[in-house]
Amino acid sequence: MKINLSSLALGNYSFSYERSLTPKISFVAGYRFMPEQSAGDMWISKEISKRFLDEDDELRSDLDKIQLSNNAVTGEFRFYTGKKPGARGFYVSVYGRYTTIKTNYIYDYETQNTSYQLPLQADMKGFGGGLMIGSQWLIAKRVTFDWYIIGAHYGKLKGDLAAVRDLSPLSASQKAELEQDIEDILVIGDKQYIDATVTDQGVTGKLNGPLAGIRGLGFNIGIAF
Repeated sequence: MKINLSSLALGNYSFSYERSLTPKISFVAGYRFMPEQSAGDMWISKEISKRFLDEDDELRSDLDKIQLSNNAVTGEFRFYTGKKPGARGFYVSVYGRYTTIKTNYIYDYETQNTSYQLPLQADMKGFGGGLMIGSQWLIAKRVTFDWYIIGAHYGKLKGDLAAVRDLSPLSASQKAELEQDIEDILVIGDKQYIDATVTDQGVTGKLNGPLAGIRGLGFNIGIAF
């Protein structure tokens, strides 16, 4: 059983279990979860804000409006090199990851006369596959140190979003403008990944886009038994 120490610094809790299948091949089952927190309070967001954003930058306030939580299940096959027996030494892994993400975001829409705050909620699910390299050492009789050097995965992400709000005062053109604004939240290149609908009762939408992630600089301590 292992715990990822690096993920703790990012507000994540990541655990894994590794089982040898052959002398140099193993299977790893992992689970990671992040309790709900503000995107602005995350360590990486604070570092980016400190280095690249001005104090009055609008992105700072936008990050504070986003609440995030997620969890992921990972299945991984590892192929170890070297002459030492067991799950030790440099390895290459092939893995698949299923993840769920929940977000809450207060979206502001303004007309000439009124300001609307839309409590957008999104529930997303995705699956991706990837490769990683790493190295593992037995540092004591029953203690392992597992280093994720670098890895990446890619797949598909789908989800639903909704915001309940009385929008009946909006004209048809204003509703169309709001739809476009929400769809523009997630645009990569010239491709749009959100399809939104605005009615008198609020906003609904579908998200269908890519899922990409990086695994790296992960330091794990494990107990062998």
